[in-house]
Amino acid sequence: MLNEAVEGVVADGLLNWRELATKATEAICAVDPGKPVVFEPSPWGGPDGFDTLEPLDLDRVIYSFHMYRPHNFTHQGVYDDKTGIVYPGRIDGELWDKERLREEMLPAIEFQDEFNVHMYVGEFSVIRWAPGDSGYCYLCDVIDLFEEYGWDWSYHAFREWDGWSVEHGPDRGDRNPAEAPTRRMELLLKWFAKNQRP
Repeated sequence: MLNEAVEGVVADGLLNWRELATKATEAICAVDPGKPVVFEPSPWGGPDGFDTLEPLDLDRVIYSFHMYRPHNFTHQGVYDDKTGIVYPGRIDGELWDKERLREEMLPAIEFQDEFNVHMYVGEFSVIRWAPGDSGYCYLCDVIDLFEEYGWDWSYHAFREWDGWSVEHGPDRGDRNPAEAPTRRMELLLKWFAKNQRP
C-alpha cells in the first residue's frame, strides 16, 4: 500500500494510516476481488509498528515490515555515520546477536502468533563494507529467523546502489562488481535455490 509510512498527528476529518489502507484495499478489491495487498505499519514499516496495530478487517492482507536493526550497524558509513561497527558484538552499548535480533522482531512475531496472519519482510540489508564477515553473519542470522517463523522476504536491493549490493566486495572505493561471488551473494543464492514454484 505504502512504503515506510510515517504518521504523526492526524488532523480532524482525516483518516489515520490503518483506516486509509482499509479504504484503499476495499477500493482495490471492488475492481479486483481476491487481490492480496501488502500493509506496513507506521512508523517507517519497522517491527515495532506491530506493538499496537489492530489487523485490518479485511481478507488477503499480507503484513510486512523492514529489518535494518541495529541501524548504526546496517547503515554504517551510508552518510557520515560511524564505520567499523562489528556484528555480532556490542553496538551502542548493547550486545547484538541472533537472540537480540529476535527480540527486536518480537512485536511482529507476537502479531503473527496472535492473529495467524501472513508475514513478509519487505526489506532488509546490510552495507557491504561492514567489517570482516559482519555483513555475512548478520544476513545469516536474520534470514534464519525469517525462515524459522515462515516469513517471506526480499533482500534490499538488487542493482539499485552498490552500497547494498551482494555482487560487490567490501572495498567501499571499488564500485565494480567482484570477480568472484561474495559470501553474501552465495548465501542469498543458497536460500533462493530452496524456492519452489507453486
